[in-house]
Amino acid sequence: MKILKASAWSEDQILNYLERADTPLRISCNQTDGYPLICSLWFVHKDGILWSASHKNSYLVKALKNNPKIGLEVATNELPYHGVRGKADTELIDDSSGKILGKVIGKYLQGGNESLSRWLLSRKEDEYAIKIKPISLTSWDFSARMDAP
Repeated sequence: MKILKASAWSEDQILNYLERADTPLRISCNQTDGYPLICSLWFVHKDGILWSASHKNSYLVKALKNNPKIGLEVATNELPYHGVRGKADTELIDDSSGKILGKVIGKYLQGGNESLSRWLLSRKEDEYAIKIKPISLTSWDFSARMDAP
């Protein structure tokens, strides 16, 4: 993966951040009508790859089938602002076993909200895993100029 020169963090720091991040991944892609779609996704990070899941009939899956190139961001919503953004290629992979879906549910629900977890897993036969392969990433960190609340 290519780290942009203007990055506030090193590649190791970026990968560590993605491993620990508990905010959703935001992606942008083009829909079939040419207009952008912005979507927040639960994700897990493994060896420089981000993994997510989406239902086969979702607007997101339709858009990614049409054009697998995305913009992405993982960032905090609280002061001091910092995060990672970049570009990536995606690949849709059948996840009818629920392997990736189960991992993202485990990360974000952490054993809570059993009814949502059961409902999501009840649809696993129709899920795609989204393999997100960053081609460039950069980070920003405004900690030095912003006070935390």
